[in-house]
Amino acid sequence: MASLKRSGRIMRDSEMSARCNEAIARLVELKINFLALDFDQTILDIHTGGVWKGTPTELSQHVRPLFRHLITSAISANIKVAVVTFSSQVAHIEEVLEIVFSPAIAESIPIRGRDRSWSYNGAGCKEGKQSHMASAVEELEGRNADLEISKNTTLLIDDDPNNIKIALHDGVRAIWLNPSNSTRLLKDMNRLT
Repeated sequence: MASLKRSGRIMRDSEMSARCNEAIARLVELKINFLALDFDQTILDIHTGGVWKGTPTELSQHVRPLFRHLITSAISANIKVAVVTFSSQVAHIEEVLEIVFSPAIAESIPIRGRDRSWSYNGAGCKEGKQSHMASAVEELEGRNADLEISKNTTLLIDDDPNNIKIALHDGVRAIWLNPSNSTRLLKDMNRLT
């Protein structure tokens, strides 16, 4: 049975799954329908600096168990998920998602990185991860005619305090992920208002 060390004790997969389901239920209560996730040092337990030299399989071993459960739970609750990153290694990220989840789930998750494969020309804020999120929303809404995502229905999770500050200043809910205590994220999600 897989486990994660937390606060001096082991958190089992079943407990992690239940806690993630609880946090996602809180998002549903708040009518959050879009979860924007940073990749390096957030979904991953390392920072690649956008220059990962290993294989996607090797990189997939660095996906935090927390996000294996959280992303699955979010998608099951019909919350759309996107990866928003400053990494240019989008192809690696796509492969990691396919390895960790499935090709179908990976395909449902837009990735916005520094690979010049996308643009955002809207009038919204373009600082931090704001344009990444806006572009991902355009794609998701284009795929789902009845989907409406707004700043009020979005949550950004990122390890970079600057990206969090910019999002909050722009009216987007955001939670800072402490890389050395990632499971605290679940408490923070449950405290959202």
